[in-house]
Amino acid sequence: MNASVSFGVRYYTEDGLYPEQSDAGAEGAFEFNINGAKPIGPGQLNFDIDGLADITGTRNVLNPAELNYTQSFGNWSVLAGFHTENWGVAESRSVMNVMNPTNNADPMIEDVLLGTPMVNLNYTSSIGTFSAYALTGFIEPIYAEGDDARFRSPLEWDSSRAEFEASKRDRNLDLALRYAGYFSVGAGSLDIQATYFNGTSREAVGLPGCVGSFGTVTEAICNQANVLIQQAYEAGLDLDLDGLDFDVSNIEDILDQIDPDLADDLVALLSTEPVLGAVPYYQKVEQIGLSTVYALNDLQLRFEASVHETSTGGYFSGMVGGDYTFNGFFAGKGDLTVAAEYLYDDRSPVQPLTIFENDVFLGFNYKFNNANATELKMGVFHDIDSKARLYTMGVSSRLTDETSIEFNATHVDTQGYNDPLAFIGNDSFMELKFTSYF
Repeated sequence: MNASVSFGVRYYTEDGLYPEQSDAGAEGAFEFNINGAKPIGPGQLNFDIDGLADITGTRNVLNPAELNYTQSFGNWSVLAGFHTENWGVAESRSVMNVMNPTNNADPMIEDVLLGTPMVNLNYTSSIGTFSAYALTGFIEPIYAEGDDARFRSPLEWDSSRAEFEASKRDRNLDLALRYAGYFSVGAGSLDIQATYFNGTSREAVGLPGCVGSFGTVTEAICNQANVLIQQAYEAGLDLDLDGLDFDVSNIEDILDQIDPDLADDLVALLSTEPVLGAVPYYQKVEQIGLSTVYALNDLQLRFEASVHETSTGGYFSGMVGGDYTFNGFFAGKGDLTVAAEYLYDDRSPVQPLTIFENDVFLGFNYKFNNANATELKMGVFHDIDSKARLYTMGVSSRLTDETSIEFNATHVDTQGYNDPLAFIGNDSFMELKFTSYF
C-alpha cells in the first residue's frame, strides 16, 4: 500500500467577482491519497482514493477513483466496483470521456475524473481489446457551490435540486462499448479507439430555476417552478422567441459594447439573488467516439472526435493536434515536448456549457531528467472568437525520496462577457504544495 499527504497554500491575486466570494489572499488545503492492491482468491482488490479539504469548505471532495475487484482468466478479464476509465488522448482537454464525471469545483489544474460504479468485461485478441461496461450507479459531477466559492457561476448552483430526463431506475444502468487496437503503419505505430455510450450524461445543463424559498416564495412554489421549467425544456421550448433566430455574432457584439462596470454590477446583483439560481439537469445521451494516435520517433499526431445525440438535438466535439519532443534540449540533459492542439465544439445553448468551442492550445513540458524528477509545464488556451486566454503553469520536483514540492499558477485574461471564462476572470491564483509519501 502507498499513501501520500499534501499541505498547500493557494493565493488568489484578486478579490472575487461576486460580493460573497473570498477576498484576495491565501487559503490553505489538505490532500491525501491511498492506493494499492491486495490479492483475494484468484483476483485482487484495487484501491486508489483521493481526498481534499480546504479552509473554505468549497473544494472538499472524497473520490474513490479505484475501489474494485479484478480477475483475469485466459484472454478475458472482469472488473467490478468503482473505476475511472480515461478514454482521452488529448494533452489539453478530452472530448471522449463520457462515463466518469469531473470535479468542476477546482477545474484549472487538470480534469479530475470521479470514480463510478461499474462492471467491466474485456476480451483481448490479436486485433485489439474489446470492452463492455455496465454502469450500475450515477455519480454527479462536483460543482463549486456556496456564495464564497471560487470558480462558480454567477447564479447559485444547487445540486440538491438536480433533475433528470431518465427515471431513477433507468439512470442506474448505463451501457458502453470500446474497441482499442494497435497497428504498425509505415515506420510508425497507430493506436485507434472506437467507443459507444448510451445513458445519462455526466454533464449537466444549467436550467434557470428556484434554489431557495424567500419571502412569499415558499418551498412548494419553488419546486413547482422548477418542474414547469423542466417540462418546458423537455418539450423543446425554443430560446429564439417565436421563431426569431438570433444572430449569435450580433449578440457577441452587444456583449462587447456593454460598459464593464455596469456588467459587473449586474452580475454581482444576480449572484446575491436568494431565489434565482441554476438547477442541474441531466439528459440522456447517445455518444459515438473515435480517437487515433500516430507515433513516429519523437512525433505524435492525435485526433479525438465524438458525436452526441440528445432529445434537444445533436452536436459534434473534436480535437486535432500533436506534439514533438526535442531530446537533449538543454545542455544535452533535458527533454522538451511542444504540443499544439485545436478544439472545436458546435453544441447549442440548450446543451451543457463548454468553454472550449473554437480554441487553440499551445503547451510546453520540460523534463530536467535529474535525480529529483524536476518537471516544468506551461500552457495557454486561446479562444479564437472572443480572444480570451487561459494560462497555466506547473513546476514539480522531489526534495527527498519521501517528499516533493509543487508550484501551480493560472491566469484568466478576458474582455467583456462574451466568453464563459469572464465569470471566473478574478479567480487567477498561485499555489504552493508540499507532499510526503509513505
